[in-house]
Amino acid sequence: MMKKLASSKLAFMLVAAIFMLSFAGVAISQEVKETEVMKVAGTISAVNPDSGEVTVIEKESGKAVTLTAGQDVNTKDIVVGSQVIIECDKLSGIIKSIIEQKEE
Repeated sequence: MMKKLASSKLAFMLVAAIFMLSFAGVAISQEVKETEVMKVAGTISAVNPDSGEVTVIEKESGKAVTLTAGQDVNTKDIVVGSQVIIECDKLSGIIKSIIEQKEE
């Protein structure tokens, strides 16, 4: 009886440990995904402050890319024609920052 109880406790502890490790793995993999940042350099061609959408013509490819500003990004001061570098989440396209390039 004692051996059966000890085996049950050991089995339960192993299952609990595996369960906790699986959650740790998921948390780590999600953290890695959130840190993938893409930079887009180009010229602002459209801004919608109400929706937070910003369209930029990429400097390298000449393609128009429309991204959505994150909660901490103010689009009200962005002007069409501005040269910018936009940092955004690579997977979602959510803008993390807009850095206006000063013309020299």
